[in-house]
Amino acid sequence: MGKKSVFMLLLACMLLIGCAPKLYVVDPSWVLKPSRVKVLFTEPGIGSPKDLADDLPGYVNNFSDWYRAQLEAFLNASTKGVAYSVEKVSRDLVAYEFSDMDGTNFKTPKLKALDGSADVFLVIDDLWIGRVKEKSCGGGMGPGFSGPPCVDSKSLTGTGRYAFFDGKTGAKLGYGDIKAESFFTFTVSLDDWINVVNKTIEIMLKDTPIAR
Repeated sequence: MGKKSVFMLLLACMLLIGCAPKLYVVDPSWVLKPSRVKVLFTEPGIGSPKDLADDLPGYVNNFSDWYRAQLEAFLNASTKGVAYSVEKVSRDLVAYEFSDMDGTNFKTPKLKALDGSADVFLVIDDLWIGRVKEKSCGGGMGPGFSGPPCVDSKSLTGTGRYAFFDGKTGAKLGYGDIKAESFFTFTVSLDDWINVVNKTIEIMLKDTPIAR
C-alpha cells in the first residue's frame, strides 16, 4: 500500500470517528464530587446464554449477582474518595421521561422515588449483553478512492441507558446511552464479559465529577 493510500485510509478513519454522535449529557453545574453514590440497576438481559453458561457457569440463573460484584469492584478500583452501594431493583420501580440531547428527545430512566440515602443516584436500565456481528466497509472519498475493504467484526456488546440524579433534590445530573464492545476472533471468553461491564462503567462516568 502506497503512502497516499495509507494517508487516505487514516483520514477516513479520523472522519468516521469524528462524526460519531455524542450519546451522553452531563449538567455543567454538576462540579462537586459526591462522597456517596448509590447504583441501582434492573435485571440485565442476556443475548448469548450459551456464552454465559460457558464462561460464567455459576451465574446462569443469577447473572445479576456477578454483575453487581463486577460493578462494585471496578467502581472502587477506578475512582477515589467515593463510597458505593450497588443494588438490583425491580423494573416496576423505574419510569422513563424525555430529556433533550442535541435538540432531540431522549428517553432517560429514573427511579420513581429516591430515598435520600446517597449524594448521587445512578440508575441503569434496559441493559443487554450479547454477541453482535457487524460488517464495516470503507466509504469512498472521491474519484480513485474506494476505502478499506469490508470486514466482519464480532463482539460481545453491552447496551443500555442510564441517568444520574441528585440524592437530595432529585434533579437530573447526567444521562446517556451505553454501547460497550469487546471484540473477539473465535469465541467469547470471561475477559470479554469483564471488559464489557468495565467499559459500560467508563462510559457512564465520562466527564462526571465522580471520575476526577
